Amino acid sequence: MEFANIYIFGINTILLFLGIVFWWWRRKTKTIGAIRIPFVNDLQKAQDRSPLLSWRKFIVWLQWVFFVLAFIFLTIALARPQSITEEKSITKNGVDILIALDVSESMLAEDLQPNRMEAAKKYIDEFVSRLQTDRVGLEVFSGKPFTQSPMSFDYNVIRYYLSEISTDTIDQKRRGLGGTAIGDAIVAAINRFKNTDGRTKVMILLTDGEANVGVDPLFAAEHARSNGIKIYTIGLGKKEGAPIAVGTKNGKKVYARNADGSLFKTKFDEETLQNIAQVSGGKYFYANDNDSLQKSFETINALEKTEYEAETSITTEDHFWIWLYLGFLTSIGALLCRYAPFVGVKIKEKILLHNTSQ
Repeated sequence: MEFANIYIFGINTILLFLGIVFWWWRRKTKTIGAIRIPFVNDLQKAQDRSPLLSWRKFIVWLQWVFFVLAFIFLTIALARPQSITEEKSITKNGVDILIALDVSESMLAEDLQPNRMEAAKKYIDEFVSRLQTDRVGLEVFSGKPFTQSPMSFDYNVIRYYLSEISTDTIDQKRRGLGGTAIGDAIVAAINRFKNTDGRTKVMILLTDGEANVGVDPLFAAEHARSNGIKIYTIGLGKKEGAPIAVGTKNGKKVYARNADGSLFKTKFDEETLQNIAQVSGGKYFYANDNDSLQKSFETINALEKTEYEAETSITTEDHFWIWLYLGFLTSIGALLCRYAPFVGVKIKEKILLHNTSQ
């Protein structure tokens, strides 16, 4: 609990002290005329035993209690008690990272464990879990690119969408969705970065194949550089290629084959990935196993450690109205004690006088 106007306590303490001094001075200087009469002590004792006087004393005491409580409650209300309900840092400058993952069926090759797709998802998840001030988005592509998740600071949501990615995310049997459109993936990423002015823009492109459909990747890389986007490319798998598991039959894995019955192996275009990184101002990484893929992400994370500016937003909630309400009630109580009970006292006096006269 904090007070927005804490100086009120000091001001009201001074006012209370001055009020007490004034009251004491008034009592001291007030002159009361008196007539000395015999048996004054006996009269005083009789008066003290009077029920009317006891009632008056109780009402005066209750009035002061209400007055003091009203003063305290209203002082607290004027000081504006507040509670801090939320405090968070809002990043002003940082890094926006779009991760583009190839989901073509060749990503089922098992030269990374358990396969290229699952290995890539594992180390992307680790990379995202270490971030603190950067926004992240997810894009998948095969013959066409699709946004899996827009830019977000909510890393748990990003990791959830990542877990849902598979080669079935894009139906590659439909016309125009098969193949590997690296250039189209870069162009789509440029559109995702349109509302990120003042922030560093980074694209991490993971693929295991050559660009065989869509826009020329180098043209797209030039366009990315002109928009301030740096591309880190990661080539997945062995350069000589690897068999692609496409299912199981009789409990055994079935691998993709060429028309002549030989095993089909992916083609790896390392030169294009190197050129994309160079043109855009990024860096190329070759990951032919899980360890090299993990090190690639660790290096990218170290390269993109940038300073950022942040401001703290504090949301407060006022609670003065509770004390104001209590102060109002006790003030009403003080007024009632000041005036209302004495009406009852006068009625009691008349009753007592009437009984005495009888």
